[in-house]
Amino acid sequence: MDLDLSKGKINLVLCPTDLRYGYNKLSLLAQTTLGINVAQGNDWVIFISTRRNIAKIIHSDDKGTLLITRRLHQGLFQWLTAPAEGAPVKNIDREKLIKYLNGEDIEVKRNSFIKN
Repeated sequence: MDLDLSKGKINLVLCPTDLRYGYNKLSLLAQTTLGINVAQGNDWVIFISTRRNIAKIIHSDDKGTLLITRRLHQGLFQWLTAPAEGAPVKNIDREKLIKYLNGEDIEVKRNSFIKN
């Protein structure tokens, strides 16, 4: 089992998802609605629950499939906006994913060109 998030593309799904689903249903959802074939082993897909306190990560490699559940004890996963056109997915890097899964904000509304 290879949990190296630096290998492959990390796809954060921006729409709330029914996380009663297991790996098979989530991978089918990723393929049919987002065009991401998780079975190829090139993608990590992160789904967020409707209450935004649970995340499920799915991935596949040549040995098998992977489903990781992350539940926050307090706080919520940040609500991120999606583009009006195209798939409701944000590609992020490993560092942003770790921050996001720890309940930290990875985006802010900026009112100035100068970083505070």
